[in-house]
Amino acid sequence: MGCTSGCFKCFLNILNTLYALFGLLIIGIATLSLSQAPTAYIIYLYVVGGVLFASSIIGCCGICQESVCLTTTYGFILLALLIVQLFGLFGNSFDEDYIKRYAVEDVDVKWKLEMIEPGAMDKIQRTYECCGRNGPDDYVSIDRATLSDSCYPDGKTNIPYFTTGCVNAAADEFLRFFNYADNSKWGSFAVTALLCFCTFYLVQRFRKERQRYTYHY
Repeated sequence: MGCTSGCFKCFLNILNTLYALFGLLIIGIATLSLSQAPTAYIIYLYVVGGVLFASSIIGCCGICQESVCLTTTYGFILLALLIVQLFGLFGNSFDEDYIKRYAVEDVDVKWKLEMIEPGAMDKIQRTYECCGRNGPDDYVSIDRATLSDSCYPDGKTNIPYFTTGCVNAAADEFLRFFNYADNSKWGSFAVTALLCFCTFYLVQRFRKERQRYTYHY
């Protein structure tokens, strides 16, 4: 195999190794956040981490073994990611109202549960540093004599409690997340496109090498 193909192999293997480690890091963060972060975040982290790790392993194995099948599979995974990113770049973006409605669904479910099972809101209130569905007065409306300890910073009831309702806090957090993702779209698209090009280039080289080997032997 020529020098150019060798450089492509080294380049892709370095990136794939970094992606695999990054995927494992995301999965680790999701696992450590099981008792702290909202369900939607945890599921998202597991999906992203799993896809990054699995696709990187397939890519590394295919490139190291010069396997046309595995490398082609990896290339089509990258192509699928590229198409999804194109829809994100040029398709209709979610408006803020839609994102907010999605963000508060988990809060609504937990608040309804809080009314019959005290403590159900603790994880959300600690995560978003908020209190009640719309504010601390919500606890008064359900005949609670005191606020939950999770309404206080670090559970210290001798200091002022959080005054922001969890609906607003969750919506703001989700909007910050989606805005960050939106700002990084072009960079992610460029990296994925480069990986996709290099991968399919190697697929063609691997096929030519196999044909040459079959021809000579």
